[in-house]
This record gives sequence, structure tokens and C-alpha cells, in this order.
Amino acid sequence: MLDIETTEMRRFTISLETLAHDELKQIAISHRPPLSLQYVIRYALLRFLDENRDQQLKLDIE
Repeated sequence: MLDIETTEMRRFTISLETLAHDELKQIAISHRPPLSLQYVIRYALLRFLDENRDQQLKLDIE
């Protein structure tokens, strides 16, 4: 997995459906100790990258 404590970061913005945002926020606050929403999203994205590196994504795009 990529190192979350990297020294150089780049910021970007995404828009999520309310339900997805609320679910991510609930994951963050239910963790003990609570995590920031930013940390949870960064963790999820890095995990996604690790799991899908060098693979063709199987996306359901209509």
C-alpha cells in the first residue's frame, strides 16, 4: 500500500451523492478514536489504487 504519510500532497475536489458522503462520514466518526473524513477518503483511494494497480477496471458504465 502507498504511504499515507507522504511528504508531497496534491488537493482535488470530488462530488459525492449525499448517501455516500454520509456513509463515509459515519465510518470516520464511528472509528475509535474518530478519524477525519479526509483521512478515510484518502485511505480508501490508496487502497483502491493498490487493489487495481496494473489491471483493467471492470466498471459498470451505461
